[in-house]
Amino acid sequence: MGRRLILGLAISVVVLIAFVAWTKLERRRPTAELVRPIAALGRGSRIDVRLADVGTGLAWSRIEVESGGTTTVLARDDYPAASWRGSGLFETTITKPLAPVENKLGEGPATLRVFADDYSWLRWLRSERPLLETTFTIDLTPPTIEVLSQQHYLKLGGLDFMLYKTSPDTVTSGVAVAKYFFPGSAGLFADAGIHAAFFAVPQDLDTKATAKALAEDAAGNRREVIFHTVVKPRAFADKTLDIDDAFLERKVPEILQAGDLPAHPDLVEGYLYINRTVRQNSETRIKEATRTSASTPRWDGAFLRQPNSAPLAGFGDRRSYRHNGAIIDTQTHLGFDLASLRQAPVVAASTGTVVFAENLGIYGDAVIIDHGLGIFSLYGHLSAITVTKGQEVQRGDVVGRTGETGLAGGDHLHFSIMLYGVHVDPVEWWDGKWIRDHVTAKLEQYPRATVTARRDE
Repeated sequence: MGRRLILGLAISVVVLIAFVAWTKLERRRPTAELVRPIAALGRGSRIDVRLADVGTGLAWSRIEVESGGTTTVLARDDYPAASWRGSGLFETTITKPLAPVENKLGEGPATLRVFADDYSWLRWLRSERPLLETTFTIDLTPPTIEVLSQQHYLKLGGLDFMLYKTSPDTVTSGVAVAKYFFPGSAGLFADAGIHAAFFAVPQDLDTKATAKALAEDAAGNRREVIFHTVVKPRAFADKTLDIDDAFLERKVPEILQAGDLPAHPDLVEGYLYINRTVRQNSETRIKEATRTSASTPRWDGAFLRQPNSAPLAGFGDRRSYRHNGAIIDTQTHLGFDLASLRQAPVVAASTGTVVFAENLGIYGDAVIIDHGLGIFSLYGHLSAITVTKGQEVQRGDVVGRTGETGLAGGDHLHFSIMLYGVHVDPVEWWDGKWIRDHVTAKLEQYPRATVTARRDE
């Protein structure tokens, strides 16, 4: 009996030793990869490295950059053992700023090396070699940008047009106004460095908003230039809309069903969900549909206003929604409501490409047309859509019929003009003189290139 016990214990010890040895004699090294490529890095750049190990867990890591014959350690981390097996850390992402000035890294070619090891006993026998080694360029010089156009006059909620010139190393450029960024377009002029950009001071800002032309290179170096603008103040109308139970009973289920959304037993809560959440979701979809635009202007002269229509509501109206005598919500109206005959033909305001033609939440069945350089028109509450996404339309072509789909209380057209999804006052685009003075005159200042319209990605 004693011999069997001793033999059993011996076997158990051997198995335990074999298990520990098998675990701790892990042969596989950790792996390292870049989260994103680093062909060129600048002053504000960071390096993101993902480390992984499938056995004992990471023990330590080190990230180095060699530049100009000098090696700089960007990061060094130790990962303490959590048990006899190792750290238990099998994956981590290290993010470190390059900080070339602080780290005294000069411009030119550089090499990134990533080292790491795990808790395998074999680590003591391994030679230290990088798990990842890649070359890149350190670029500390921002691109240049020069504002060419001189006069920039606009009203709150409106837009204007400007020209600027950048150096050839520019990869992204445009105009920033507070939280908004409006991309510029290249290729319009014989001088490839000249760009054009519409920019807006949206209705939710104030007249003190500063406009900055900016250019950024592949390394993330950015140069910003504040340019002179005059923003005319304006007062938006205050409107109160009464919401009765009949409207709620008709519209809440309709809109929720059209969006494949769950029903709300409480109609007021359902309405608030639509007026807030569905509204925001609709604007998000608009932003996605208008993310890219044709690189040349497709319009010629004033935009066409819906024929034989009268305005029911204007751009920027501050709306209060009243139910049973109490204000239950407030929103801003971001377009014009135009009414004529029931199910009247809706016409394209100008030439362009249909980029959206389906249900759009609070806007009901809707069409969005790209007119180039970031300018889009939206036609909402349609009872019928007669165009398809990708279709080319001319000024005056029928794109649908008026209706009351979406959050509409009666048959009418909701018409919006947008700059890369940011709603602006349509009135300017119905005015041929405004287009000539603010846009066409600036386009004629420099020789044009021979280009074919494309949608910038």
